[in-house]
Amino acid sequence: MKKQFKGRRSLIASFVASALATAAAGPGMVWAQESGATLEGKADANAEVTVKNVDTGLTRKTKAGSDGTYTIVGLPAGTYNVDAGPGTEQTVTLSVASTETLDLGKLQTVTVSGTRLVETKTSEIGQIISLHDIDTVPQITRNFLEFADTVPGVVFSVDQNHHTSIRGGAQNDDSVNVYIDGVGQKGYVRSGLSGQSDATQGNPFPQLAIGEYKVITSNYKAEYDQISSVAVTAETRSGTNHFAGEVFGLYSSDHFRAETPGELNTVPNVKTPSKDKEFGLAFGGPVIKDVMHFFVTYEGKRYETPITVNIAGNVPANVVAQLPAEALGQLGPAQIKFTENLYFGKLDWEPTADDRFVLESKVRRETGDGNIGTGQAKSSSTVNDNNDTRV
Repeated sequence: MKKQFKGRRSLIASFVASALATAAAGPGMVWAQESGATLEGKADANAEVTVKNVDTGLTRKTKAGSDGTYTIVGLPAGTYNVDAGPGTEQTVTLSVASTETLDLGKLQTVTVSGTRLVETKTSEIGQIISLHDIDTVPQITRNFLEFADTVPGVVFSVDQNHHTSIRGGAQNDDSVNVYIDGVGQKGYVRSGLSGQSDATQGNPFPQLAIGEYKVITSNYKAEYDQISSVAVTAETRSGTNHFAGEVFGLYSSDHFRAETPGELNTVPNVKTPSKDKEFGLAFGGPVIKDVMHFFVTYEGKRYETPITVNIAGNVPANVVAQLPAEALGQLGPAQIKFTENLYFGKLDWEPTADDRFVLESKVRRETGDGNIGTGQAKSSSTVNDNNDTRV
């Protein structure tokens, strides 16, 4: 379920403060490499080339050389109006982490189309997952990496306990790295992606915050570290010159599933109470039109997953019957509980045509039961906390 809604300027301060203030007071700050697009090509000699984002008003200018060549770097993915003087105006869409070519010769007829340019000057082998793909392609989870499964050579899998993993080719999960706005999500001390490893049922990043991403399966550049199979470089969404938002909600319970094998063995057959709830919202807009914008999002999970506690190995029933009543009472259907809260906030400011400042905050809070199942009863389970704060 999605819903569009309007907001008031008077609410801006509270939205931005709630998303950014907590993280700004945190112990550390992460500096990222640029994951934006580069636009280059040819225009008239010494012409002034101007690009303007149609949604945010972000503007960049450069002067073509004496041979007509020009280059503009660090452009966020999006749709731009580009011109180098009368008769050269074009509207194009740039992709994340790409270098794209656009020649601005004078046209007889000007057509505004928003054509997505094709990157032709790279040896990288990859594929773009656009915001349209994220919004329209069906998925099992709310993990944005699931769409990478559409790229040849990449496998995204989900097991019966909601644990997800992504790998490239015949290599294991640890060979993949994900970069969000230029920041790698892989730990330097422990292998595995933040929010993906340790058999978590959660998501590594709120999907509502992802604008688009590129999956690179071969010939990636040296700037991508801690990787040997697949690089995923994503760009987060930003606020625009219009207030807009969306909400979603997913719900399922034991009323919508069949009995598990453990529940079928109980007399009478009683389902263990279970629920799957996922929900979230996103909201963004202008603080100062064409100059400063904000974007905030929240996504939550509440899982109660049924599982069967049994004795490891083929133990005869007459032996099991001799166990103390307290031990017997712990066999059979049980629950695994999991809670996740994901927060993301972004404030971008372009005071001039040459400067852009971005402040981002991501907070993940997870807690869930562990070590329940074969040979492990609820009474001996552990509680696993997974907390992550980045600015």
